[in-house]
Amino acid sequence: MKIAVVMDPISDIDFKKDSTLLLIYEAQKRNHDVFYIESKNLFFDGKDACALSSKITVKMDPKSWFSLDVANKIFLKDLDVIFMRQDPPFNMDYINNTYVLDSAEKNGVKVYNKPSSLRNFNEKISILEYPEFCTETIISSDKKLIFNFIDKYKDVVSKPLNLMGGQGIEKLNFSMNDLSDKLKKSTKNFKEKIMVQKFIERVYEGDKRILVINGRPSEYAVVRTPAMGEFKGNLAAGGIASIEKLNKIELAIASKIAPKLKERGILIAGLDIVGDFLTEINITCPTCFRELLDKKGINLMEEVFNFVES
Repeated sequence: MKIAVVMDPISDIDFKKDSTLLLIYEAQKRNHDVFYIESKNLFFDGKDACALSSKITVKMDPKSWFSLDVANKIFLKDLDVIFMRQDPPFNMDYINNTYVLDSAEKNGVKVYNKPSSLRNFNEKISILEYPEFCTETIISSDKKLIFNFIDKYKDVVSKPLNLMGGQGIEKLNFSMNDLSDKLKKSTKNFKEKIMVQKFIERVYEGDKRILVINGRPSEYAVVRTPAMGEFKGNLAAGGIASIEKLNKIELAIASKIAPKLKERGILIAGLDIVGDFLTEINITCPTCFRELLDKKGINLMEEVFNFVES
């Protein structure tokens, strides 16, 4: 098959942790032709969805993990499968790329994850579809509403709605002298909505990433434990990874959500759970495949391609 991967520059990835590299490597092992498309290189030529693309070869070598052929213009309709692996920020550039991928999908190309779902299923707001699994939450840009929420719950966490990897996440309370300044910055002067949640003390034990492939959750979670003195366990923010089998509560949460993701055309997702609470449903570019493989010998990319090839 002709398989394309839309991603940010492969030269800038973290070789030890990058899940998209593992995806390309698995496709290559199965003798598919793999085409590399940087996220900036999707475009329309008239009504045709196109890209500047290079055939790519990868290897698991930390000194030299990829080589690219000369870039050429391709028509996306000539591909069989496209994986959208562009990292947030989820901004208009990202949304416009999903429109290009929509066009490819209409021409019979299988696109994962489904472009319309990427647009309509915000990774943070989407958890509110499952209120039974969520801690107390508001999403607002209003200063009074946010201050009242902090007054009620004392310690809270604020999160931007369009970033990743722990970027912009803050623990807040009224003892902070710069509380107003932090909120003013994160809400763009109280004009842009943010998520504010009651602080979950068990975050210091680590948050758990549960990968879901084609509606089926992995039986093991990647536990991301914060570094000393931190509360964010994101590996990009210095968290330490370990592997644990899902407990009953985690399995119940994952089992409820996973089939709904499949219905929306979401092949690859990552559920984040802190304590007993669902905190995020990652669908743009879920990671932690490498940690599962390196620490437990589980290669979930095999499940991805077993489905794609079927």
